[in-house]
Amino acid sequence: MYTQLHKQLKQPYHRSRYDSSLGLLTSKFADMLRHSPDGILELNVVCQKLGAPKRRVYDITNVLEGIRLIRKKSKNHVQWL
Repeated sequence: MYTQLHKQLKQPYHRSRYDSSLGLLTSKFADMLRHSPDGILELNVVCQKLGAPKRRVYDITNVLEGIRLIRKKSKNHVQWL
């Protein structure tokens, strides 16, 4: 039984807690922002590429905006400062 469960957990569709952690998502978000040509990201695209719910992305942007690393340009766009 343990072997079957262990095999199921290693399936490619299974996401670990780390894969969806806020820390990892923030790191990926920052990489996307650093590599954007003009330092501006559209949040809908970020959600799609990261496979994360919009609420999680907004959590990230709220913290980064609070410590003045980004600013909101419009409703769905943020800019690196």
